[in-house]
Amino acid sequence: MKIIEIRDIDDVNELIKIASTYPKTQEESLAVEKQLQIELSEAGDNRHIYVCYDNDVCVAMIQLILKNADNDPEYANGKDIAHVHNLQVRKDRQNEGIGKLMMDYIEDKAKEMGKRVLTLGVDSDNERAIKLYKNRDYKIFRKDKGRTPDEWGYAMKKEL
Repeated sequence: MKIIEIRDIDDVNELIKIASTYPKTQEESLAVEKQLQIELSEAGDNRHIYVCYDNDVCVAMIQLILKNADNDPEYANGKDIAHVHNLQVRKDRQNEGIGKLMMDYIEDKAKEMGKRVLTLGVDSDNERAIKLYKNRDYKIFRKDKGRTPDEWGYAMKKEL
């Protein structure tokens, strides 16, 4: 497997290939595409977007935001705290260790950039992701209301 950084708005199609492996309505798919285009337009100094290829197939993506993640300095402060965002593994390639590989990669990149703390957000119903993060020593430091009355958003962090 090979992980590369992407910075070109034309690469949005590769990201859409990953996101489209999850069942969505046409409306949700368009919203995802629009959001990915916005994120790619921010790639560079503040947002680093990495994709993982297995041969010629794009199987995963992850982002590292260095400052202004949700306008919350607890998430990313432009100094020593960075935010992991949008880890996605193709649905048909889950349970192969690709999520762990991507987290290893992003943590190493953050250390290379001089970051001491990584944060991330995860929905309370995403039990697989929560298990992955807890196994990597991420701890919940804040609980926020989710998108639905039954959902919570967990803010997690890890000292590098």
